[in-house]
Amino acid sequence: MRFGYRQRRRGATALRHDTPVASGTWKEAWRLPLRWLGVALVLAAVGFGARVANEKLREPGAFPLRQVRIEGELRNLTEADLQPIVRGYLGQNFFDADLDALHAALATNPWVEAIAVRRGWPDTIEIALRERVAFGYWGEREMVDVNGHRFRPAALRQPGPWPRLAGPDGHEKDLIGTYQQIRALLDPVGLKLVKLVQDERRAWWLTFDSGLEVYVGREQFERRIQRLARVYPRLLAAQADRIAVVDLRYVNGFAVRWKSGSPNPTAG
Repeated sequence: MRFGYRQRRRGATALRHDTPVASGTWKEAWRLPLRWLGVALVLAAVGFGARVANEKLREPGAFPLRQVRIEGELRNLTEADLQPIVRGYLGQNFFDADLDALHAALATNPWVEAIAVRRGWPDTIEIALRERVAFGYWGEREMVDVNGHRFRPAALRQPGPWPRLAGPDGHEKDLIGTYQQIRALLDPVGLKLVKLVQDERRAWWLTFDSGLEVYVGREQFERRIQRLARVYPRLLAAQADRIAVVDLRYVNGFAVRWKSGSPNPTAG
């Protein structure tokens, strides 16, 4: 019987030891979920408050845009060119105005090479733009900028004179470089180039401010231009007002077509 009693005492003792262990385990098991639940409640409260605040900030009539600030050197553009587009955004909510759409609308102006549009707290649209730098006319209706990009402006306010270029598509930068090369060679001898044309056969035509035209052809371009620079001051300058065309398509010389009423065509 003592054996059975001891068994009962040992069982009772085991029950007394198990009770606090089970309580501690329960607390440990729930501590982490409760902590995350608290974090979730805090985040939910913050998110709700942010949503309410965002709705208040974007209410019609709140924080209206009132002014526009334009940065950049304007030569052919004026603020009056941009105002009709920007005016529609004044009065809109500072946070809700679609400045991407404004950027796209302003960028359609042919004179705009690069543009950035941003908000300036508390009520300003800030526009930073770079105007395209024109080089000259291209063909009959277009212009070309210094980077060889062709465009068709609605207005040209910057005073000229502008050279005239024409040539095959994709050769814009080549013609600009050739024009500058010719000016460097011929300006010193009194020939100012005003028009440069490369036709479909890749032959070159030059026109100078005096009205003189020079046909260079397709081959040996640089050599022929250097020849013109040598012979013009010695043989042609004194009669330039009577010369219509100089043809350089000869191995060691040139031909002259005189204006109406001048001597018959001769070769040099």
